Amino acid sequence: MEAAPEREREGRGEEWSDGGVALGFRVKACSRESSGQKAANVLEPDLRSHWSTATNTKEWILLELNEPCLVSHIRIYNKSVLEWEVTGGLRYKPEAFVKVRPRGEAPKRDMVYPANHTPCRYVRISCLRGSPIAIYFIQLTGIPVPGLEPEFQPLVNHLLPQISSSQKQSHSSHNMHLQLLKDIASRLPPFLPQIEADLNSITDTPKSSVRFLALLAGPFYPILNLINERDATKTSISSADSDTLKTSLASIPTVSSNFEAQPRRARSPSSVQPASCMLAFRSETAILLLRKAHKDKTLSIVCHRASRVLQKLLEPEPFVDEPIPNGGKLSSEVSDEIPKSDASSLVPYTNYSSLFGEEFSLSENHFDGSFLNILDVAAVEEGILHVLYAAASQPQLGCKLAETTSDMWSVLPLVQALLPGIDWEMTLHT
Repeated sequence: MEAAPEREREGRGEEWSDGGVALGFRVKACSRESSGQKAANVLEPDLRSHWSTATNTKEWILLELNEPCLVSHIRIYNKSVLEWEVTGGLRYKPEAFVKVRPRGEAPKRDMVYPANHTPCRYVRISCLRGSPIAIYFIQLTGIPVPGLEPEFQPLVNHLLPQISSSQKQSHSSHNMHLQLLKDIASRLPPFLPQIEADLNSITDTPKSSVRFLALLAGPFYPILNLINERDATKTSISSADSDTLKTSLASIPTVSSNFEAQPRRARSPSSVQPASCMLAFRSETAILLLRKAHKDKTLSIVCHRASRVLQKLLEPEPFVDEPIPNGGKLSSEVSDEIPKSDASSLVPYTNYSSLFGEEFSLSENHFDGSFLNILDVAAVEEGILHVLYAAASQPQLGCKLAETTSDMWSVLPLVQALLPGIDWEMTLHT
């Protein structure tokens, strides 16, 4: 196998009739190339150059897309290949690639083959016969889906008929099924071990499984985003030290100090945390909580409210006022006002109410920004999680929280003040 030069074909950005765009890719490898006709020549639509092997049988070229995509069309300007086959896949395992185009004759002209929105990161063109084997250029067209992994294949299989139908009718800007797939693919990979069973159950219980995944990637995602961020900042601690740490925390008068003004965006937790505190930020614990909320309407209401508060703590500027059909792109005016250090933390919502009902709509969230100057954001985030775990383990408390009409923002200073006295073990018995 001969490695290909480090050259890429950039996506040109032009939109096809089905909403797909020209995709950027590079030649990752090829079986052979002649000295004057390199494999990288297929990246440019120039008929004065081409890729040639100077042989007439069983050669191939492997293309790597810049990101995972649903490939809709493959354009090949053939020079002298007589027969070929096209396969593709999301991982670099050619032996496991699926057929995109079955073995067949290769006309000596510019051909566009439908690829039926096949999920691909790699595309392999096997040239089975030629006189000799040679190709002028190749173009791939489709829809980028960043983060798409093979584990999401059951979800792709379920959503693909609706995605393809909507693409033909109204293009991607109004394709809510496509936006759902993009959101799940970009947001949930860190939680794949916890949601693998839900993905595999889509075939048997599609409505319930897809709805749960949509909750995780949509209304509940600020909770998971917090879990993902704080999980990366935790330090390891042995369970043997947990009792000592809890005793130490109880002996220090920390309630009044919690109200000292903190620097804006002070979200870094203490380097020393009780083991049960660390458990609160574990992915499996959070997924168990949200899976219960999916089945329990009362707990779901509490999680929705907490999620909206966490969203505003992340970025309090109201950057989403209306449903965003294209999946949450920020306006240029708002984007310019957001500091670069905060831009990566933004979690734009998508309004999925057209797919799943009003539970997924974007409700207005009023809050008092004056509280932000006295809050230790990291402590409040942690306190909110413990409130959710307590609501899950104590149904009566959950009902009271769901029924209350008061604004959760007003109790955030109290949540922060009470955090050192929370019974860690009790709140985590979900």
